Amino acid sequence: MKLDGVGQAFGALVRQAREDRQWTQADLAKRLGALLGKEVNPLAITRTEAGSRPVPFDEVAAFAQVLNLELDPLINPPRSRGSADDLKQRAAELRDQLNQAHQQEVQAMAAEVSARQQVTRVRALQRELERELQAVERAVRDAD
Repeated sequence: MKLDGVGQAFGALVRQAREDRQWTQADLAKRLGALLGKEVNPLAITRTEAGSRPVPFDEVAAFAQVLNLELDPLINPPRSRGSADDLKQRAAELRDQLNQAHQQEVQAMAAEVSARQQVTRVRALQRELERELQAVERAVRDAD
């Protein structure tokens, strides 16, 4: 792997970890700045994620700490080896697996929406039953 590829792989890992946490680049810059004891411009995050900025090692370590990532994969991304045909086949397999994972995510999100709707219906039923129970209990007290 060329050295350029290391920066791009590092940037991709940082971006993915940041997005997984639903942080903006400004959020990450603020957290890094707090850890490093200096202001970090969000543009530095943009350039880091694009692989176009050389990142000093102390910042690499800070990225790892803030994003709760192992340091080694950040600086030693896995290298793909094999013939061009083997690599093409592996890329196709990875695309298929990624598509399957995406489909599973969509299904899980749909199930989550359905579950939330069901919870809303159950809560409405609970409120209705509680109101009716209170009315019946008042009627019992009034009858005594």
